[in-house]
Amino acid sequence: MTKQNKSALNSNIDFIQLKLYDFFDEKIDQEKIISKRLNKTPNFENTNHKLFLDENNTFKYDNPICPVCGSHKIIKKGTIKKNKQNTNGKTTEFKEQQYQCKKCGKKFGIYNNPLIGENKQFLQEIMDKIPGIMKIGYQSLRKISKYFEIFLGIRISHQTIKNWSDKNHEESISNEKFEYSGYYLYDEQFLRLNGTRHYRLTLFDAILNIPVTERIVRRRIPKNTKKFILESTENKPLICLTTDLFPMYRNIADEIGVKHQLCIFHLFQTINHKLKVYCRRNKINGKQRDHIYENAQELKNCFRQNSKKEAIEQFKQYLQKYTAIPVVLKDFIRKHIINHFHRYVEYLDDENIEKTSNKVENYYRQTNPEKIKKIYKTKNGILTFLDYQMQYWTEKHIKIK
Repeated sequence: MTKQNKSALNSNIDFIQLKLYDFFDEKIDQEKIISKRLNKTPNFENTNHKLFLDENNTFKYDNPICPVCGSHKIIKKGTIKKNKQNTNGKTTEFKEQQYQCKKCGKKFGIYNNPLIGENKQFLQEIMDKIPGIMKIGYQSLRKISKYFEIFLGIRISHQTIKNWSDKNHEESISNEKFEYSGYYLYDEQFLRLNGTRHYRLTLFDAILNIPVTERIVRRRIPKNTKKFILESTENKPLICLTTDLFPMYRNIADEIGVKHQLCIFHLFQTINHKLKVYCRRNKINGKQRDHIYENAQELKNCFRQNSKKEAIEQFKQYLQKYTAIPVVLKDFIRKHIINHFHRYVEYLDDENIEKTSNKVENYYRQTNPEKIKKIYKTKNGILTFLDYQMQYWTEKHIKIK
């Protein structure tokens, strides 16, 4: 007799109860649905997270469950003694209950104990003090080790502290998932890793007053900056970008297709610097010098109007007296202002747009000041430190809309 293979699902099950999401396909595939349900990995309730400490200083599960088969038929299988140093510099002795499943024979013990952590010598409460130390500012690993020895009487090697504090960062760190505003500041800060120049890229939310993402790159090129901004704002609103006057940012903003506000503070600072150098080189003093600075003040007033339209009208009136404008200002206006005037006054028609990049500059001064720019050895090391700084800044400064 010829053997015939028959589908057990089709031949032995008369009907199945469908769920709403089963109707997404145009045609109901009964065998596919049954197979998917039967081969689904069981999701056992993780009651093993509920610990208690008995009178004998033994950690036990409140309601143990087998991590393999999900059975509640569990028997005790002895205890394991452990000794850990506590914050008083003394040793804490305790036990951990061990179990065995009667159904599948799996032996297991206490895992993910929040009081112990993954280290072998110290309690978790000691490890938890390291982020707090790193959040308040840069401290070398050896200094942190010395703090533990002085204040807690605990000797911890700097390598152990590094192992506790290090996080695995590929190239970026990101803040928590807030509802970001879409109004951002962008800036870059140079630093040295093991003597080699790198750049710290930062996207900062102007409304929430917190960093969104940071990245360390080797080269300051448009490709890196554009990629960083696009990846940082993926699935987030992107309305306006405020930057300093670096020419590369204008092209990037145009390619992305976002409003671009150039920093007014940097504009005024640049004008003042050019006037100072010009007057010193040409030995200009007295009334001539006063005339140059008065004319520069008229130019600055063009960017202090109540609306973008008024600013444009004021700038046109200023240019009507073109012959009276000092040469040093004529060159600057022709090269840096006329073609990009609208980028300096976007903020006048939208109060959410930051007219300066001062917020991100202040963030840099507090999280990575000039004196510690050159002390890092690895990218992961600087990103770990900046990650703690990002958390600390966010806790202190966030402004929820």
